[in-house]
Amino acid sequence: MMRKTFVFLSAAALAATAALDARAGVLFSEDFNDGAAGTRWSEVSQQEGVVGPDGSVDYAFDYSTLGIANPSGGGDTIGAFLQFNKNDDGPVDEGESYSIYPNGQSFSGDFHLSLDMFVYNDGGGGSTEHGMAGLFLDNSAPVSPYEFGAVGGPLAWAYSGEGGDGTGDLGVYAEGDGSSTGYTGLGDYNSGNYPLPPGFETGLGPAGPPNDRGAWVEVEIFAVGDTISFALNGVVVDTYDNSGGFYTAGNILVGGMDVFNSSNGANGVIVDNVSVGTIPEPASLALAALGCVAALGRSRRS
Repeated sequence: MMRKTFVFLSAAALAATAALDARAGVLFSEDFNDGAAGTRWSEVSQQEGVVGPDGSVDYAFDYSTLGIANPSGGGDTIGAFLQFNKNDDGPVDEGESYSIYPNGQSFSGDFHLSLDMFVYNDGGGGSTEHGMAGLFLDNSAPVSPYEFGAVGGPLAWAYSGEGGDGTGDLGVYAEGDGSSTGYTGLGDYNSGNYPLPPGFETGLGPAGPPNDRGAWVEVEIFAVGDTISFALNGVVVDTYDNSGGFYTAGNILVGGMDVFNSSNGANGVIVDNVSVGTIPEPASLALAALGCVAALGRSRRS
């Protein structure tokens, strides 16, 4: 049984979480700068209907060629660029998710995933793509979660880069298996009932920036005890209760998806600065940090 709640981290909780992160030991990191990340990562995709894989990954992509600056203001502009549903295959279901995962990695216990993600929209607000990140991928049978796919596996969250997918602007894949994706749509950015994190930009609606091609978002997932929390730009927007022990160990995944049948064209997801770190003892401090939240009155159980 799981429970998901939209929450804001308080200032004290953010400070405590940041302190924990600073003290954490690094288990894995990737900045893609040496141009050889393609030898260290693998790819997996899931399609809708009968259309086969239609994506690609450039593991040494210079995103400054798109006019995108380093997320921290530095000079490094090399990351991984994932594209999916690149071609229009006609009047058929052709949506797709595409994910990458580091070779041979597996994480368990208390740990923290962080990365910088840019959901890139080349044509402005006319297309909706999602960024995605997750935990507990099975290296022996990897699955890229997809809303309209056939199977599930990892615990993963997806968010829209431009706010045009209704209740699917934010979604979670939980407790999927060989016959279910485990997908639940969580919220609509433009309905007023979803709290946009600070600095979070969408391409549609009143929250959209003048340049609606996208924005860098810091994506984080905290696994602490039985609570697994998903955060965007320092705001925990959803939690999963793992007290039933459904998830124990597995790899991380990062990627994106396009749920529409039209071609995704030049759009995609840029990923940089992936890191996995331990959460130091006492883990109760992390639980206390994540517990210092103000619930926004919406919860779900499935």
